[in-house]
Amino acid sequence: MIEYIREYMTDLNQTIQKLPAEKIDQLVHILHNARLNGRQIFIMGNGGSASTASHFVCDLAKNTAFPDMPGFKVIGLSDNMSIFSALANDHGYENVFVDQLRNFVQASDVVIAISTSGNSENVIHAVELANQVGAITVGLTGYNGGKLAKLVNLEIRVPSKNVQHIEDLHLSIEHVVCYSLLRMAEISVSQFSEPLDIPLGEPKSLAETLFDNAIHGKEDGESSDAKKASSLVQEQSLGYMLQIALCSTGASSGTLILLDQKGNVIAGATVREGQVSNPPMEQLAEISQHGLAGWVIKNRKPALVSNTAKDERWLRRPWDGDPTKSRSAVSVPISINDRILGSITLVHPQGEEFSNEDLEYVSKMATSLTPSILAAAHLIEK
Repeated sequence: MIEYIREYMTDLNQTIQKLPAEKIDQLVHILHNARLNGRQIFIMGNGGSASTASHFVCDLAKNTAFPDMPGFKVIGLSDNMSIFSALANDHGYENVFVDQLRNFVQASDVVIAISTSGNSENVIHAVELANQVGAITVGLTGYNGGKLAKLVNLEIRVPSKNVQHIEDLHLSIEHVVCYSLLRMAEISVSQFSEPLDIPLGEPKSLAETLFDNAIHGKEDGESSDAKKASSLVQEQSLGYMLQIALCSTGASSGTLILLDQKGNVIAGATVREGQVSNPPMEQLAEISQHGLAGWVIKNRKPALVSNTAKDERWLRRPWDGDPTKSRSAVSVPISINDRILGSITLVHPQGEEFSNEDLEYVSKMATSLTPSILAAAHLIEK
């Protein structure tokens, strides 16, 4: 029997090498942003996937805990057998997840569906509801992804037709994600290592103060220390988000623009030659109205430019240098429900460097960053 064991392990190892690391990284950022912004996370699955879902809930709740960081608000939809069996008995098994979810899910929450086939009807119904309310949906799948692959904002597929391998690696993926989230927590806390005087009153960690300010805005009479914390979040978070996009795509420069509910520019950041800056509002407004970002915002859809020198949507700027030089660019809107929050535009110094796959990747990255961007918009608008 040893040959079967070796065969299983060899095939499993080959599948591991084919896992989509970039998409797993996107899930890490989605969950990190949910943590920082107090979003709820719902996880579900059937059979072996139900076991993985429960394991994921446990690991997120316990094994990612870090001082001065908020905990994850994570809920397992497969865990309460009383409500699960009651719904199955009275409303049908296909509704056991959606009927639980509809009572709690809100826009920008995260819903993770685990299904080896991607075709579990109860999972599909729940994801459809999550999409309707503006939640961020994630699918862990196998085989060809099934129906779930086309419904979720982010699909992480185990490239295998062996259900045991798929279930093995779904569990491995959640372990990798939780490990990475703990490392990200360490990095996030270290970024705010300089001491700040937190206002007197109910004791709060530095992280809680920063994130409360980001979500709820500043109150009248707020102390200068709290304003300092809010300003720190505003100035650093947009640049940080933009740097994530640049590093993930190989772009050399980029612009992130943030809009208020009326479509006016309220903030933004650029990265050029590795340096983050906050351009004047007039410059950002010009880009949002006349540049590629403006086209994306107006038309509410992403854009891929193979050669900026030949695309009339591209707004030439003094720092572009030779106007005939070919560059490539991608620009995507950032939105939630019907509201356009802004745009992300990335530029590569060479033409023909970005593909439709890159455009899809940046679009999904924008989706993963939406909670943090929405929080930044709330902070500035208040």
